[in-house]
Amino acid sequence: METPIIRLHTQKYGTLDYDPSVPCIIASHFGYATDNEFRSLLNLGLAYALENKKDHASMGWLADTLLMEGNTSAEWAVSDWNPRLFAGGVSHLAFVQPKEVFAEMQIRDYVDLSSTAAKMEMASFEDVKSAKEWLHKAML
Repeated sequence: METPIIRLHTQKYGTLDYDPSVPCIIASHFGYATDNEFRSLLNLGLAYALENKKDHASMGWLADTLLMEGNTSAEWAVSDWNPRLFAGGVSHLAFVQPKEVFAEMQIRDYVDLSSTAAKMEMASFEDVKSAKEWLHKAML
């Protein structure tokens, strides 16, 4: 039996879920979020990741950006959020690729900047199921 996904937070521009079967936080982004809204969602998700990491040897992060329309916080995420995420024990990030071109460019910028600055493994996928499967296997 599959473990149910737990909804942690909902806002107009995104949701945060916890899937204990992976385990991971799933940040789903919708539309365009201002930088403050985007950062707030990531910071709240980080707090949930740290809280739930206590129950697991490792914790992953799944960014479902399929319906995201972009933001301008890639540099902030790399310089501020990534180090805190990694220090908290999250070392694997999976992305569901966005449909919108601007969002795709933002994700690519984030991954490119992170590749030199972060110690995290990152991978992109077409769907949530594939991203979860990779996270689960990569964190073993």
